[in-house]
Amino acid sequence: MELKKKIVRTLVEEVIAHVEGDGQRLRFVIHWSGGVHTEFEMDKPGYGSSGKKTSIEALEVIRRMAGRYRDDQIAAVLNRSGYRTAKDKRWNQTRVFTIRNRYSIPDSALDSDVLHADAAARYCGVSVMTIRSLVASGALKREQVVPYAPWEIRRSDLDAPAFRAILERLKRTGRIELERDGSQPQRDLFTDNEGVNNAR
Repeated sequence: MELKKKIVRTLVEEVIAHVEGDGQRLRFVIHWSGGVHTEFEMDKPGYGSSGKKTSIEALEVIRRMAGRYRDDQIAAVLNRSGYRTAKDKRWNQTRVFTIRNRYSIPDSALDSDVLHADAAARYCGVSVMTIRSLVASGALKREQVVPYAPWEIRRSDLDAPAFRAILERLKRTGRIELERDGSQPQRDLFTDNEGVNNAR
């Protein structure tokens, strides 16, 4: 190895490296002794050399969440969904940021009309469990951009007169009472003994 180094130092005067285009290609110029030079290009080490790429499914999660969530939140959903990076690592904020930049996926732009479950609970003055019960009963709509992503509840739905009436009755009676035709039983939020309560 030492002999090889001596030969290289004898034959090569200098090597100049340039970063090309998107920063993922390198161009080298080798100046040999005697005035001749050679140019060549190669992928930047660590990019594309393994032949592995981020899975299409993981990229789709990032694309669907990037307009609404921070990179650390996206990383948490990717990990809970079982997705790994191209190098078989767990996702974190930096890795999501790197992939967004590589594939030109825009950063988050918060929608002021969208609240997550905990924020919706604070907005309504109830617990998160109550919000979940309201969703389960059909009194409140929620959306989810991908599995394991936070619930999205629209502020406009929380402000709707029909929902406000249900919420006021809930706070007053402890029951979720929907507009119904008389055949649908009421749901008691504070007891599991629904049969007894419905019989009264």
